[in-house]
Amino acid sequence: MVVADCVFGWRMLTVLGVCLPLYSAVKVVQPYRVESTNGTARIRCTFHPEMNLEDLRVTLLRGLHGHQELCSFFLNLTGQTETHGGRPGQVQCSGQTADGAVEVTLSDLKAADTDVYRCKIQTFYPPPYLQLTGNGTLIHVIEHPDCPSVNAQRRHEEGEKEATLAAASTPVAVLVTVIICVLVIIIYLQILQCERNRREVVRKPLPFVHHRPNPSSFLTKSIV
Repeated sequence: MVVADCVFGWRMLTVLGVCLPLYSAVKVVQPYRVESTNGTARIRCTFHPEMNLEDLRVTLLRGLHGHQELCSFFLNLTGQTETHGGRPGQVQCSGQTADGAVEVTLSDLKAADTDVYRCKIQTFYPPPYLQLTGNGTLIHVIEHPDCPSVNAQRRHEEGEKEATLAAASTPVAVLVTVIICVLVIIIYLQILQCERNRREVVRKPLPFVHHRPNPSSFLTKSIV
């Protein structure tokens, strides 16, 4: 009996001696740098090597050494679960599982939130319990300024001037076109009137002229 217990103990030590180094070699890998242009950024935390985990807790840490805790939530890697966290008025974060990895999405980011963010993951099932921290991701938040630049303002002013000139020139062009059309119509009517008067003059007969006979001519004819 004692020999059997000793053999079982040696087997357990052997299994633990093999498994513990394997679990101690597990790492959480994160991308080195992520840019945020619309106030949103996503960090993908992957286990290396891959692990068949189910229940775990994810905590997002901020800072070069990860002293500030932003949010924390529980996830289940067996299904597509999602949860949200964060404090009102601050950076909001949500987590979901995808392809055996954890994706943490940060929203409401500002330029002052540019920093290093780390995924701290605690595994509960299956055992053993592990606490892993990622290598960190630098999130560079690019915030668009509220006031436009000088060039943009100049282009805006030039566009307004062009629009004003176009709006002012349109009525003038319409007025000139109307005047030209009226002049053309008047000239055309005058030409028609002249042609009509000319035709009337040609068709009108000449007045009949009555010549009175000269008495001396009759006397000359009678004497002869």
